[in-house]
Amino acid sequence: MLGRSLEISATERLLSGTPPSLQRKAYLALELRAGAGAKYQLLAFPLQRKVQLVKSTAAGNEYLGIVKDVKALMGINKANSLRLRTLNVAKGPEKGQAKLLGYLGGAVVIEATDPTPGELTGKASTVAVGAVNGANGVVASVDDVVVRVPSPFK
Repeated sequence: MLGRSLEISATERLLSGTPPSLQRKAYLALELRAGAGAKYQLLAFPLQRKVQLVKSTAAGNEYLGIVKDVKALMGINKANSLRLRTLNVAKGPEKGQAKLLGYLGGAVVIEATDPTPGELTGKASTVAVGAVNGANGVVASVDDVVVRVPSPFK
């Protein structure tokens, strides 16, 4: 599904087959507006209990939000229901900006506004896993992937 206002959700698990040296650095991710080397990312670090919203462009990463001590974030072999939503703001004082919402389960755990969403020309959505400074050996599972155009009224 292609679009500017998009939502992606998935159930992801960091599995015990991940080497212990990578487990704390490993993250589960959802990505929107991916393309041409740019994207929005929702990163969930199960063992750090940390969630980040990141805007990646050719110029580098911009951290739009970081929340620590997220108690609902589950550890090794446990299901984490993640959802990332981005909406174009069509009117009002934030017109032209993008509103980003990150969910864990059914609750919003992080949100941010990007004043320059035009830098991201991609329209693709992806699911990812990785680790800080290299992910060789990270083992994870992904289930129940859904991509849709969200209602701006929710």
